[in-house]
Amino acid sequence: MYRSPAFVATPAGCRIVSHALVESRLSEIPALRSRSAPAGGPSLPPRFLRHADEHTVVGVHAVLEAIAASPGPCDLARHAVVAAPCQSGRLAAARTLAQLPSGGAVTVSPHIVPQCSLHSVAGAVSVALGMHGPHLGVGGGPDALAEGLFAAATLVAGGGDPTGTAAWLVATDWEEEPDLDRRGESRTDPVCRALALLLEPIDAPTGGGERTASLSLAVRLPPQPVPGPRLHEPAGGLVAFARALTMCAEGGALATWTITCPWGAEIRVSGRPRSAGLREAA
Repeated sequence: MYRSPAFVATPAGCRIVSHALVESRLSEIPALRSRSAPAGGPSLPPRFLRHADEHTVVGVHAVLEAIAASPGPCDLARHAVVAAPCQSGRLAAARTLAQLPSGGAVTVSPHIVPQCSLHSVAGAVSVALGMHGPHLGVGGGPDALAEGLFAAATLVAGGGDPTGTAAWLVATDWEEEPDLDRRGESRTDPVCRALALLLEPIDAPTGGGERTASLSLAVRLPPQPVPGPRLHEPAGGLVAFARALTMCAEGGALATWTITCPWGAEIRVSGRPRSAGLREAA
């Protein structure tokens, strides 16, 4: 039940400092597990992603790409992580369930719970990169992107510490769900993708001008409570959202991009307009 028509936390919301999208086909995930970090980003512990779920692998690399693309240094130790995976952990769970009747409990890997749970992506990013802020998993289903944006923006804008609260949003999904056989193996080679965003309070220090952001993000709650289930338009996929981020940052024809949450809240990304006559896309 929401009662306030105002924006969550500060009216200014938060700013998007950096973002990156990483895509990998299922057959390419083994190579991605051991791929080195891009130039300008921190390195991972050896074999850190060996047992990680596919969503975790692409999610960690999306964060590494966003760090490398950041306009200034990242104080990772102070960062929080909000992960919003869509249907993660299904491949390992399917293989486990297929093997269990014939092999018994010994076939259940001890990595299933830590690597294939809702919190696994956030935990891996936090541990791998030495982040000591809170980390949590949200969503898990088709509306994971909207739910992750809402949680991350609320955490940053409502954190009460304008001097340094920052959070990573890591949203992941499959382009198409893997088509599994009776053994739990995929008969197709779908694309797994991850979008990472670094969010900071709008008034956070910028390091003497070294750190600038052309994108801002704000959350608006409905003026009246939304009773019961609510039909809403799909938020769109990670590719469409990543494309909108790039277009808004470039200051071209697209000025803003809006996602409507299932419960009625609106999440709006805005860029710095460079010309008049800009239009909004929702």
